[in-house]
Amino acid sequence: MSSPSGVRMSGPLLVFTSGFREDLARRGYRPGTAAKQLQLMAHISRWLTGGGLEAGDVTTARVEQFLQERRASGRSQLVSLQALSPMLDYLRALGVVPVAEPVAPSTPGEVQAASVSTK
Repeated sequence: MSSPSGVRMSGPLLVFTSGFREDLARRGYRPGTAAKQLQLMAHISRWLTGGGLEAGDVTTARVEQFLQERRASGRSQLVSLQALSPMLDYLRALGVVPVAEPVAPSTPGEVQAASVSTK
């Protein structure tokens, strides 16, 4: 599917579809790439519905869970946090989803890198 207008959406993110589509166009996304972003949005919206969740429940931890399940289902494209960034940025700008929580460093290398970046 290469047309953003052809993506079928349902669930709690449905009301944000046209605004997100317009945001992608404004940011210069080509129709095929915009369609993939909207398909990803449709997938997470269905996932939210399946879990009895609303748009405001899209926390960093839930996004990671969604991506983990997406990868486990055999998908190999659009399976990273970066892939969801356009949608998350859009929804955060609207105040719909919470701002990303900072991730605490968990390895000695991450701790050292964090201390270097704050100096």
